[in-house]
Amino acid sequence: MRRLLIVLFYLPFLAHAAADPALAGVWRGKLGNAEIAACFNTADGGEASGSYYYARYKKPIQLKMEAGQAGWKEGDGTGAWTLEPPAGDKLLGSWRNPKGGKPQALALTRVSWNGEGNACGSDTYNLELEVFPALQVGKVQEFEGKKYRSLRIADVVTLELLEPGDRLAGLNRTLRAELPGKPEDIADYFATRRRFLGDMGLAAEDETRTEPVFWSARWITINFYRWAAGYGRNGITLDYRTWDLQSGEEVNLWQWFIAKAPGDRNANPLPDKLKKVLFKGLKLEKECQDGYKGEGDYRVSLKNDGVQFWEEAYGTGCEQDFLVPYAQLGPYLTPQGKAALRDKLGR
Repeated sequence: MRRLLIVLFYLPFLAHAAADPALAGVWRGKLGNAEIAACFNTADGGEASGSYYYARYKKPIQLKMEAGQAGWKEGDGTGAWTLEPPAGDKLLGSWRNPKGGKPQALALTRVSWNGEGNACGSDTYNLELEVFPALQVGKVQEFEGKKYRSLRIADVVTLELLEPGDRLAGLNRTLRAELPGKPEDIADYFATRRRFLGDMGLAAEDETRTEPVFWSARWITINFYRWAAGYGRNGITLDYRTWDLQSGEEVNLWQWFIAKAPGDRNANPLPDKLKKVLFKGLKLEKECQDGYKGEGDYRVSLKNDGVQFWEEAYGTGCEQDFLVPYAQLGPYLTPQGKAALRDKLGR
């Protein structure tokens, strides 16, 4: 299934027209007055893709040749290339802004070709790109009146909680430690980018984001979201992690309901006692009555008015979602859960 998902992801990019195989390899030279590096792949069947980056900015830009059209277009729509047939290891052409203006001359020299079709995934093209990225600090955002901002290195994102005083200093250190600290920590990031560059000239990376989904005076739950490039729906990871703001310790919410909760803090089957109550009298849609009934693994989330037990949606429409008010949770809590929610259980 994983292999099929990758193929399906690639299909829209495999409609490129055949390009001159003499373009294959890594080239260096100038676009106007700017130093650039460029590469051209030749995939099986003669289909091709490419990429280039400015030596100053080191951000790869995809090059595509669309079926039925001459020349190459940049994947982000910022420019178009017209190339003359290569003269050995020399390549001339021009770059034009799609909005008009004077074209810029292209003059490149081939510096490498290993005889294979994935020049854009080669060391020659990538080593200059693979420097440890700088920390990116996001804009200040608000969640229900509380401020935070994102911190990113490569495709890893965490949060910094912004609150007066030093109450959250320990938790902020814990969150910051999620970021990679050395090159080997982001080896997979570079490997993914090389794979996509070599296949389609696209500098793809996992889609990631991190955001609070619950934040009270006592608890905070943060969702670390990742969608692995090329793997479709099955590549999505939703990692919900909760911390006690008084102690700064991370909490596995399932331990509030299962005395010996499995190691996976994200999804577990409902405890039998709670499941029996939640499903009692539940009316299922006709298409869900035979087969899957939404009784698989559940996630648990804190809400202002109770605890939510919900199944991640996979498009069946049969997934269930329950919100149990705090005052009604007592019979289903472990001693640890009762201690944690003592002030919310009522009398």
